[in-house]
Amino acid sequence: MSTLRKFRYEYPPMEPHFVEAPAPKAVVAFIKRTYPHNYDEVLPTLVEIPMWPEFWKQLDDAGRVIPRNQRG
Repeated sequence: MSTLRKFRYEYPPMEPHFVEAPAPKAVVAFIKRTYPHNYDEVLPTLVEIPMWPEFWKQLDDAGRVIPRNQRG
């Protein structure tokens, strides 16, 4: 697995979510699957962050969540 980058997005507004993925494209795929009817409202809130909080999701290249017990 390549180096993972950290991202933050909000949905609903003012409710942050944190994910880790190899590229923004994976996060976009995750958001489109998770919010199929309103991803266009969620995508503008997506930003890359240098550090993060204690809880987050880690994604693979296809934008699927990696269970915590399978992370490397």
